[in-house]
Amino acid sequence: MSKILDITENHLKILSLFTKGYDCEYYIREICRHVPVSHGAAQNILNSLEEKGVLESVMKGRNRIFSLRKTGLCVNYILLAESYKRLKFSEKYPLTYEIIYKILPAFTGPLALFGSYSSELATEFSDIDLLSAGGFDKRQVDEVSRKFKVDINIKQYTKEIVLLGIGNDHLIKEVYKNHIWLCCPEFFVEGYIK
Repeated sequence: MSKILDITENHLKILSLFTKGYDCEYYIREICRHVPVSHGAAQNILNSLEEKGVLESVMKGRNRIFSLRKTGLCVNYILLAESYKRLKFSEKYPLTYEIIYKILPAFTGPLALFGSYSSELATEFSDIDLLSAGGFDKRQVDEVSRKFKVDINIKQYTKEIVLLGIGNDHLIKEVYKNHIWLCCPEFFVEGYIK
């Protein structure tokens, strides 16, 4: 007998808040300021995610504070939230997503979008900022950049440096706080949550 996975878009919106560095803590009123849901709906979603083992909570004074429970199950739910963020990005910035989609074959390994597009502050003049934790074909990227008349800036690190830099490197910390994982999201999520 199969069980239905009861996840709504509001679940994904709330889980997306916890992807901003994966070490965030939120209380219910704070979540309601970021996600347009009622206090009761937010509480039901948070309780549901806590019962499933995705979130955990502690009482601080009179407030209940929620954070990610860093487990394998949590990783699966966070990967759903990361896919949701990528989908919302592709809907909000369809041309930019098409540009990125055209250059994806040029990359081997994990790839992240950061900067103004991941912060939803992009304008028509914004550059595309990428963090690559692998190799890429610069010629292919430059060709797409010229064709679409957009600057594509790539910061390249090794996988080991990305994992070591999570807590120390300013750029990597910035990427983890505001990102869209484009390739190999498991690398980024599992690398932090382990």
